Amino acid sequence: MADIAQDAQISPDESAVSGASKLFFHLWNAAWQHGEGTASGDADALHDMRVDLRRLRTAMSNFEGPKTAPLLSKALRLEIRGARAEIGKMGDKLGAVRDFDVLEDYVRGYAKKQLQTPVEEVPGLLSLLHSLQEERADAFKLMVKALKRAQKEDGLREEFGRWALGLPAAKVEPMAYRDAAKIILPRRLDEVFSHEGSLHEEAHPEEKHELRKSLRRVRYTLETMSVCFPKPIKPMVKKLVEMQDVLGEIQDREVLKATTTRLFGSKMPADVAEFNAHGTRREEELLGEVRGLWKKAEAGRLWLDLRAF
Repeated sequence: MADIAQDAQISPDESAVSGASKLFFHLWNAAWQHGEGTASGDADALHDMRVDLRRLRTAMSNFEGPKTAPLLSKALRLEIRGARAEIGKMGDKLGAVRDFDVLEDYVRGYAKKQLQTPVEEVPGLLSLLHSLQEERADAFKLMVKALKRAQKEDGLREEFGRWALGLPAAKVEPMAYRDAAKIILPRRLDEVFSHEGSLHEEAHPEEKHELRKSLRRVRYTLETMSVCFPKPIKPMVKKLVEMQDVLGEIQDREVLKATTTRLFGSKMPADVAEFNAHGTRREEELLGEVRGLWKKAEAGRLWLDLRAF
C-alpha cells in the first residue's frame, strides 16, 4: 500500500497549496519512472504508470474543490482543471493499451481453467484474441507517440513539472493541508454513497462502474493525505481495494461482452457466446461478493471511521 503523502514529504500543517505542489510533482515524477518501460512494451511498467497518473488526476480533482467549499482561488482551480485535462489525455492512451492486456488475460484464463485447452485450439476465441491484439497494436503506437511528444524539450513532462513546483507562488487564502483533507474526504465519501444503489441486481452496469471509481478516489485520497489522519490508513485501504477489485472484474466482463458484440455482431462463434455466458454467470457471483464486502465494511465501522476523520 502506497503512503504517498509521506513519500512526498508533506506536513499536515503546511499550506494546502504547498502540499498540493509537492503531491502533484511527486506523482508526476513517480509516473515517469515507468515511462521508458511503458514505451518499450513492459506490461508491469504500463500498469504502474497508469496507476500513478490516476492518483495524480484524483489528487488534482480534489484540489479543484467544490464551489460551496473552494480550497484554492478560482483562477488556480481553473489552471488545475486545464492541466488535469492534459494529463487525462495521456492517461486515456495508456488505459486503452492496458485494457486490451486485461481482456486478453481473461480470454487465455478462460481457455486454460474452464476449457483446459490452449486458446489456439478454440477457433472463435483465437479469432477474438487476434482482434484484441491487432487493436492493442494500434493503441500502443498512439501511446508511444504521446509519450515521446511529452518528453520533448518544453513538452508536457517538463511543462507540468515546472507548473507544479510553481503553485506555492499563487495568491490564495491560507488553509492547512489537514483542513483541506477534512473537506475533501467527506465529499469523496458522499460520492460513494450516491452509488450505493448499484449493488441491486437491477442496477445498470455503468452504476457499478461509477461505484468502483468512487471507491478508488476515496482510496487515493487516503493515500495522498495519510499524514492528516490520526489512525493508520492501511486497514481501511485494504477494505476499499477488495471492493474495488471485485467491481473491477464486473466492469471488465461487461467490456468483454461489448467488445465481442462489436467484433462479431450476429455472427458470434458458439465458443465466444459460451465465453460470454460464463462471464455473465461470473458477474452474478461477483455481485454477491461485493454485497458481502459492503456489509462487512459497514459492520466493521469502515464508513463511520472514515467519517470520523
